[in-house]
Amino acid sequence: MKIRDLFVRDIARPINGVVKADQLDESSVWQELDEFVVTRELDGHLRRFFTAYVEAVNNPKAPDVAGRIGVWVSGFFGSGKSHFIKVLSYLLQNGTHPHEGQTRRAVEFFETKIKDAMLFGDVKRAVASPADVILFNIDSKADHRMGRDAILAVFLKVFNSTVSTTTSTRSSVSARCYESDDSKT
Repeated sequence: MKIRDLFVRDIARPINGVVKADQLDESSVWQELDEFVVTRELDGHLRRFFTAYVEAVNNPKAPDVAGRIGVWVSGFFGSGKSHFIKVLSYLLQNGTHPHEGQTRRAVEFFETKIKDAMLFGDVKRAVASPADVILFNIDSKADHRMGRDAILAVFLKVFNSTVSTTTSTRSSVSARCYESDDSKT
């Protein structure tokens, strides 16, 4: 027996080593969703995120609930921050993803990945509520000449661009996911 025979998938297949916000071709999206592994640590992060998110979905007019929703993802370079945020964005959009004759919604990829039925129920409840997701790499949009206001200017620029081009009938954006390239800090 050879080591490659121990793996379920072909280890010689192309594997994207760096997840990028703007890489949205069907093959990459499918692979990112299909091969995402929910570890014990990620289970905890997903649980915290979706518990808060579902509370906001269930209480949309409660300012004390909606006003507390905010997400900060931090970690070391290469720790999976971008992949986690991108997968969250796929889940919140819950779009249909085709690949080689198959079609699946984002949430369907997680039916076997999330073992806790209550957590998966929260995920399904969250994705059943419409959400506009804004995902981008801050470094690719920033004008570094702006100094201290560069990040705020990028958020505002991308937000305004998205809101002006969205076809959503909702007047506000219910979910915002941002990606930052921490490799320069």
